[in-house]
Amino acid sequence: MIMDTVPNHCGTAHWWMQDLPFHNWIHNDKGFTRSNYRLATISDPNCSQSDQQHTVDGWFDRSMPDMAMENPYVLQYFKQLYIWWVEWADLDGLRVDTFPYNDKEAIAKWTKNILEEYPNLKIVAECWHSAPPIVAYWLGSVPNTDGYNSYLPYVMDFPLQEIIGKALACDEPEWDKGMNALYEALALDFVYGDARKLLIFLDNHDTERFADLIEGDLEKIKMGITLLATLRGIPQLYYGTEFGFRTEDSSTQDGGARRDFSGGWESDRKNFFKCHNCSAKEKSIYQHTKKLFNWRKTATAVHIGKTIQYLPDGNTYSFVRYTDTQVVFVFLNNTAEEFSLEWDRYRECIPAHLEGRNILEDKRIIADTVLTIPAHTSVVIDFRKE
Repeated sequence: MIMDTVPNHCGTAHWWMQDLPFHNWIHNDKGFTRSNYRLATISDPNCSQSDQQHTVDGWFDRSMPDMAMENPYVLQYFKQLYIWWVEWADLDGLRVDTFPYNDKEAIAKWTKNILEEYPNLKIVAECWHSAPPIVAYWLGSVPNTDGYNSYLPYVMDFPLQEIIGKALACDEPEWDKGMNALYEALALDFVYGDARKLLIFLDNHDTERFADLIEGDLEKIKMGITLLATLRGIPQLYYGTEFGFRTEDSSTQDGGARRDFSGGWESDRKNFFKCHNCSAKEKSIYQHTKKLFNWRKTATAVHIGKTIQYLPDGNTYSFVRYTDTQVVFVFLNNTAEEFSLEWDRYRECIPAHLEGRNILEDKRIIADTVLTIPAHTSVVIDFRKE
């Protein structure tokens, strides 16, 4: 059970807005001032104080007053509030909304305090930016040159989310697009220290639906889910992605992308199959997802293993996740033609004659014969070492 927490702002309808405990309980209490949303100002060593203050003290939206976390009474309130929630709801973790928009020293104290109280609690923060170094700034295990430590154990990998959609949407191999762009994005993992502490995702409630990004292409949806299940990091699956949900009505903005399962909130997946009359496409995506994530439960190399990635060959991409006892080989053929895969370039981690299992087809594979991979498909092979 993970709770979505928002210490950065409240709503204008909150009861305390009628009689604030302090005049500096929120920022700009005399009138609305919008944030500039420029997260780079907070980690920028050369940023002006006024620009940084505008980012942090501005309201996230007109109906979202910005909490003054640097006020020690506000900070103490939020410390006690979330200790109460963890106890009352028996929470396993917190997802912290708009984490960097808080006073950075105050929110670090909040995080440190919660984790001191609950060392096994998982906290993951939304640090929404396209640049890996800026996201890495907020990961507590990464040493920053200014000495700042957020104490965050996990952050969300928005740069990778953006790249996956764009990379799979590109059909032709180009120097800086398609699978080459995906490779280059993952080549920046060094900025995170341990990229396995990133939460990875294809879409969420704030982004476009993944299926929209690739025009609802069945096989590309499956390739995206293959990446989600096998790349470094902790996967987050947004509801409906396992069926290829698309935005029903873009004019409603968030509402169109957040449609219910057929049958409403009381529905579960079994009822969804019954009342929705699932298409063959939806069932295919669901079975692909189910097979991968059930296999993943015991795939130690995917949980804690290291990664070796290989330069794309055309618009294909391959990588290996490995431990001393397991090697997981992943290959994506994002081209319109079948690909003949030879094993020679992978010998540093997959010896000849090593036997494995093609997870998606449940077939035995030997790493010394040419493997034919159909157009727009992915392959996951689980090799076990004795």
